[in-house]
Amino acid sequence: MFVGRKEEGRAVLLSVRAGRGVVLSAPPGYGKTALLRELLPALEAWAPVVWTERVAPLGTFLKDLFRGLWDAGVPVEGVGRGKDLEADLKAWQRRYPGNEEKARSLLKALKRPEGVNPITLVVDDATGLTPSMVPWLVAFAEAATLVLAVHPETLRKAGTKRLWMRLDRVDLPPLSPKETRELARALVERYGVVAEDLEAYLNRVVSLSGGVPGEVERLVRYVSAEDIVRNRDVGTGYAEGLARREERGIALAPILLVAGGVAIAARYLGLARGEMDLYVAGGLGIAAFVVLSPWLRKVVVAR
Repeated sequence: MFVGRKEEGRAVLLSVRAGRGVVLSAPPGYGKTALLRELLPALEAWAPVVWTERVAPLGTFLKDLFRGLWDAGVPVEGVGRGKDLEADLKAWQRRYPGNEEKARSLLKALKRPEGVNPITLVVDDATGLTPSMVPWLVAFAEAATLVLAVHPETLRKAGTKRLWMRLDRVDLPPLSPKETRELARALVERYGVVAEDLEAYLNRVVSLSGGVPGEVERLVRYVSAEDIVRNRDVGTGYAEGLARREERGIALAPILLVAGGVAIAARYLGLARGEMDLYVAGGLGIAAFVVLSPWLRKVVVAR
């Protein structure tokens, strides 16, 4: 269900049509994805849209970007477009084995002729952005119109300022009481919720949710009407719980980067000193970092 956000949606569209990128900032549960999905037809009417789920890890983001370009019919140099996306993806990975090579090939594919509306590149979750990714995002921002959805804390990460300076910022506040009530009523109809006193129930949902769309959904869908009306314990709010998980994921990133740096340093030190044991240990550490980092972050922020 989508309610409200007219001014915010208009601001996103005006920026995109003016050729400026946008960063959509709000905590979890505030409806960033819902707003972007609602705006998708209007964005597609302006220019091709390439949708990716998340910006980290970089290798996964680049593969998602290739898939998005393939879906939009945008060719990547050196890779023929067949009928099988996964086969074309494998051909692209063989031709461009490293992340830097992959990124350059996609950057070239994103560029459009002068006078043609640039491709809109949407990243549904850019919260995992790290400083090492910023140069590539800045380069993509020069070739395409970026629309990034992020947690507000991401905007304060060290080493990311030069990316945000290129983008207009649109913040999503909580819904107004009127909009919250409208959303709650629509969800009551969708899920067939029965309450003895519907108006009292809606008033409580509006009060308890604080205007957070994700919390309205949780209360209506998963909490009994009796518990809400009688002011019983209705559990932890959607946005609060998800925000804590995201914060844990953000806090984990520097630790993983330090661990990866130590492994790289050990490998080069072993090479310089001719110590094979240290060289091999560093290589194993790098391999473990590459394989385990995405998995560890997923475990930390697991729903």
